[in-house]
Amino acid sequence: MNAAYLTPAITLFNEDGTLDLASQERLFNNLIDQGVDGILVEGSSSEFFAMPMNQRREMAKFAIETVNRRVKLIIGTSHMVADEIVNFSNFCLDAGADAVMILPPYYFHFGPSALLQYYDRLAEQIHGDIYIYNFPDNTGYTIPPETVLALAKMHPNIVGMKDTVPGMDHTRELIKVVKSQIPQFEIYSGFDDNFAHNVLSGGNGCIVALSNVVPEICAAWVRAFRENDLAGIARGQQTIDHLMDLYAIRDPFLPVLKAAPSCPSSRRPAACGASPPPVRAPSPCPAPRWKMTPESWSC
Repeated sequence: MNAAYLTPAITLFNEDGTLDLASQERLFNNLIDQGVDGILVEGSSSEFFAMPMNQRREMAKFAIETVNRRVKLIIGTSHMVADEIVNFSNFCLDAGADAVMILPPYYFHFGPSALLQYYDRLAEQIHGDIYIYNFPDNTGYTIPPETVLALAKMHPNIVGMKDTVPGMDHTRELIKVVKSQIPQFEIYSGFDDNFAHNVLSGGNGCIVALSNVVPEICAAWVRAFRENDLAGIARGQQTIDHLMDLYAIRDPFLPVLKAAPSCPSSRRPAACGASPPPVRAPSPCPAPRWKMTPESWSC
C-alpha cells in the first residue's frame, strides 16, 4: 500500500532574527537522509506569518537549492494579498519548487462561492502545481469538499490538498467526493495520528510536524505500509500516539519542536545545535526542554 510522509520543516533563526542557514541545511539533510518523502517550507510550522517577504524569498531560494530535487519540495506561499501570492508562487516555481501550498484568506470568512472565485483567480495566474491548505482552526472556517472538486475540475494545476483537522470526518469526505472523480488528486492529513486512517481511507498520507523530531520513526511507518507490515503499522501508530503529547506541552507548540531535536539521544543527530534555536516574534520564546525521555521515542 502506497503512502507518503512529508515534513513541514521548522525555520531556524539566529538570535537577531536572520535565517540560520547552516542549521537549516543540517535539518534538511537530516530529514532527507532519514527517509522522509518530501519537505514543505513556509507552512504553519515554519512561522511564515512572522517573516517579511524578502526573508521568505531568501528561505524559498535556499530550500530549492539545498533540497535540489532529492525529495518533493513544496513552498507555502500564503499571504493576505493575492498579488503577493501570485508573484511569490511564480518566483518559487520558476526557481525549481515542485509545487506551492496556499491557505484561504484568514481574516474574513469566505463562503463556498467566494472560495471558488478566490482559488480560481489564483490558479489562472500561477503557472505550476498548487496544493490547497485547509486549516479551519487558524482560518476560522473550512473548505467544502464540493468546492475542492469544482476547483480541481477547473484547473489541472490544483493537484492536492492538506487537510489540517483533528478528526477524519472532513478528510474522509474529501477522499470520497474528490478522489472518486479525480483519483490522482492528492489528499494529505495535517495531524500525525491521522496518517494511517488517511491511507486506509484512500488518501495519500500526511504533511505533519513530528517528522521534524522523529523522521526515522515516520519513515519506518511509511515502509511498514508499503510492505504491508501490519505489526509495523501498529507500532508506528502507537509510537506517534504517544508523541502527540508534544503538542500539549504549550500553545503554540513551535518552541517545543525547536527544542525537541536538540535533546540528547543516541538515535538522533543534533540537527539544530546544542540549545533550542529562537522562534520568530510574535511566537513566544522557547520553553524549557520537554520532559519526555529520549527512550520514549523508540518503536
